[in-house]
Amino acid sequence: MKKTLLALVAVLALAFTAFAADISGKWGADPAGGGGRGGNATYEFQVSGDTLTGSITRAGRGGGDPVVTKIEDGKVTGDTFTFSVMQAGRGGGDPMKVTYNGKVNGDKLELNFTTGRGPVTMTLVKK
Repeated sequence: MKKTLLALVAVLALAFTAFAADISGKWGADPAGGGGRGGNATYEFQVSGDTLTGSITRAGRGGGDPVVTKIEDGKVTGDTFTFSVMQAGRGGGDPMKVTYNGKVNGDKLELNFTTGRGPVTMTLVKK
């Protein structure tokens, strides 16, 4: 009985992981939906099982080199995903952890996050 239950749990865990959305690739703001804050960024995701890794690349200030921020704590569950990044503080202030929540919506991603300037919602499309 114990072996059967353990085998069932293992099969269900593998099946659940298999249904995690594969959002791997480069994504950017939907031009039809406007970018809003963060709209000029490129989001590059890699999905392995239920683990999400990757980076966010933003244009540098004043024409400087692009700024690449590593995605941390990424997880994909079904058609939803979460991750966080550490952003430099404004004006040399302390770095701030920003947590992103997303949902797959057909061929688009709905992404939500909150910064020190309030909540942001944006739609991403595959580049």
